Amino acid sequence: MEDFQQLYKEIEQQIVSLAESTVSNYKKQAIQDAKKILADMKVDLIRWTDLLALKQIKVNEFEWLVNSDKELVKMKALEKAGLAVARASAFGLTVLNLIIDTSIRKIAGNTPVVVPVIT
Repeated sequence: MEDFQQLYKEIEQQIVSLAESTVSNYKKQAIQDAKKILADMKVDLIRWTDLLALKQIKVNEFEWLVNSDKELVKMKALEKAGLAVARASAFGLTVLNLIIDTSIRKIAGNTPVVVPVIT
């Protein structure tokens, strides 16, 4: 993808907004954890967004690839700060969805996924 840095910065900005709106009392820790997830998957994300932009993978394959990195969703700073494990984990999974949604919107546009009807 030509403008990956712009996409990366947009995802970082959305992480800040997400943290402010969902875990405001733990915003600093949430941002720290979410940016670590993003940084840990950056190399893969560059490759996957390139493949998506070149139409070498489908949107659902891109989603599967990002979701396959769920082991990265370890919200250590949030849990250490006292946020319940379930809530911290939910925030982490929301970060993955944010990465997916933002990438797809930027690369594939708002084109709906067409599911063939089997008759």
